Amino acid sequence: MKAVPAEVLKNLDIHNGDIIGDVGTGGGYFTFEFSKKVGKKGRVYAIDINQKSLAFIDDKSKKEMINNIKAVLTSEKGFLLPETVDMLFLRNVFHHLPEPVEYFKNIKQFLKKDGKVVIMDYKQGQSSFVGIFGHYTPEKTVIDTMKKAGFDVSKKFDFLPKQSFIIFKNKFH
Repeated sequence: MKAVPAEVLKNLDIHNGDIIGDVGTGGGYFTFEFSKKVGKKGRVYAIDINQKSLAFIDDKSKKEMINNIKAVLTSEKGFLLPETVDMLFLRNVFHHLPEPVEYFKNIKQFLKKDGKVVIMDYKQGQSSFVGIFGHYTPEKTVIDTMKKAGFDVSKKFDFLPKQSFIIFKNKFH
């Protein structure tokens, strides 16, 4: 299992000093991994709709003396950041967005001109909880939605058997 997150991280091309927004951070697995990669000069915004998740990340950051993570409470419409980011990362969040085109149009303002949006979401066709309760988005839907919001596919990966993994860039940069 450890190999999969490592492979994801490798393909994100994160640099020391980068600024990342981890949207739907949950328990913060990727937030803390991003924190290591961006180093002391970088920042990671742990963005979530759940205040308890953010409190957990804050507590863990304090205990481990990690100073480059900032918690940001969000809503289904979007969030506010004090600066633009190099990457917005959304893992298993897309299928929760009630109006994804508007959501991505709203958050585009927080992305640097050459920044990227990374979307990982469950694929259709699973008989587990994911499939039964609609916790997935077909890859074509993700791509079509992002095009409507002003993004093009930059890279697509297929090494995750149950999830799509696509990196988007702003159409107009």
